[in-house]
Amino acid sequence: MGYPQAAAAYGAIDPSLISPGRAESFVFAKVTRRMEEVFSDDAASSASRVSALHDNRRLWQAAAVACADDANTMTPQLRAGLIGLAGFVDRHTSAVMNGSAKPDPLFEINRRIAAGLSAGGM
Repeated sequence: MGYPQAAAAYGAIDPSLISPGRAESFVFAKVTRRMEEVFSDDAASSASRVSALHDNRRLWQAAAVACADDANTMTPQLRAGLIGLAGFVDRHTSAVMNGSAKPDPLFEINRRIAAGLSAGGM
């Protein structure tokens, strides 16, 4: 999912039906499912794996930008923690792409963030 698809996914969610946290949770879950699917498929191309990783990286970059925004109402500690986590995701994604790491930590991080967002914890 590139930026236009991500924007469309957000835009397709009716805000009167779902909270912003739940909408964000759905986006994290969707990106995570895609990564898990391509990495569990031995026949998946390198290009499809890199594309899924790239989309996850872009999602985390967007999250970091949102956390850095002065108008963000999260606590400074939570904002800093999420920005740091985005940095880890970026570095680990590079390691997965060059074959020196497994993608599993990315899946786990996203699942936990999605669960926290869904429960209203962020």
